[in-house]
Amino acid sequence: MQYLYGMDKLKNKQAITKFNIQELFSPVKSFIMRIIIFNHWVLAGLLAIYLSACSGNRTEPSYTAARVDSLHKAFAQYIEEKNKQFKTADWSPLKQEDKGHFKGLNYYPYDESFRFRGAIKRYDRPDSITVLGTREGDLRPALRFGYFEFQIDDKTQRLEIIKILPRHPGGSAHLFLGFWDATSGVDTYAGGRYVDIGENDQDSYVIDFNYAYNPYCAYNERYSCAIPPLENRLEIALTCGEKNFKDH
Repeated sequence: MQYLYGMDKLKNKQAITKFNIQELFSPVKSFIMRIIIFNHWVLAGLLAIYLSACSGNRTEPSYTAARVDSLHKAFAQYIEEKNKQFKTADWSPLKQEDKGHFKGLNYYPYDESFRFRGAIKRYDRPDSITVLGTREGDLRPALRFGYFEFQIDDKTQRLEIIKILPRHPGGSAHLFLGFWDATSGVDTYAGGRYVDIGENDQDSYVIDFNYAYNPYCAYNERYSCAIPPLENRLEIALTCGEKNFKDH
């Protein structure tokens, strides 16, 4: 089947129903409590493990102080290097007039609770789709690759992962994770933000939303940027990653 993703479909789409797996298993929780009362500890433990396993990808289970310090330092180095490249590199998307007084991009402070590790659940028969760009006529062939689920405040969130195919001979395909959240159009770019993902054979991914960034069209209208899938409109606020340009 062929699908079309883009802004012109927004008005025709109903709000996406959020699936809360914790609510689904609330009867199981109650059953566990009854088992505990009757001292069937082994079965209760097995049910608790099952419930935990069904709740999607979570943040990494624990961070030592050294690990947290390492994550913060790596993020600071990334921002420092990105700011340097944006100001001086030939490929920088900034307009020439913006480079002159550019002092750095605006990011939320690093928060390790927005860092998730887990698998992308692949579709057995990925649908062919067309991803729209922000410029008229920009049509990008793609496949529905899979989806990534993660937990925030004990609620399951889900984002579609798209595989954008090459449009020209010799080009390469790449995974695309673009999304909107409750900060979009307020503190962050209204057109959504991206997180880079490199496909791997182990099917183990780290999705760190602290590295969510603005597409180039957020800095310069001469660029055409891929529009995220409509399904990737999160109701929650991801208060991490890059903020609006020129709002600081």
